[in-house]
Amino acid sequence: MSRAANARVMLTVDEFLVYDVPDGKAELVRGELRMSPSPGGRHGAVVTAITRRLLYLEDRGLGRLLSNAGFELVKLPKTVRAPDLAFVRADHLPPGGIGDGPMQVSPDLAVEVVSPSDTHARIRERLDDYRTSSVPLVWLVDPRRRTVTVIEGDRPPLVLGEQDALDGGTVIPDLRCKVGEFFQGLSP
Repeated sequence: MSRAANARVMLTVDEFLVYDVPDGKAELVRGELRMSPSPGGRHGAVVTAITRRLLYLEDRGLGRLLSNAGFELVKLPKTVRAPDLAFVRADHLPPGGIGDGPMQVSPDLAVEVVSPSDTHARIRERLDDYRTSSVPLVWLVDPRRRTVTVIEGDRPPLVLGEQDALDGGTVIPDLRCKVGEFFQGLSP
């Protein structure tokens, strides 16, 4: 028997880990399976640009960068989020190393790049989940608007444009770059 395309699929975290998901990005949000289609070239180019800018963190042994890795947000029941890019400081990494399942720690930096399929409500929900889970720093990167919205702690969100300087706040204190570096080579 086939499941209707718009039927809600409810899972536990353990069921989610073995569920046969189609192509695309899968997350578990309070027990509901959420699928997103592959976002395309613009999205991939921006994630790669940000990754290149942050690779020095691993080179210096400051922590690990993770792309599309699942993070079980333990403050939210049955929730596994997969930011486009995440950074976990070395002192927050699991002592036995990174395993196959979702990370059992919240990222220190979660980077979400807005995809064509994202809705305002889904973006807001994702950002609220990170805040509830005490993620210290979140960057919401919008390739179409060429902005980065910085959410750090309880401070109001800060929207930066292409000419503005982005820093890593208290999470990555030595980071400073132009927001526009993330959007080089993209069509308007």
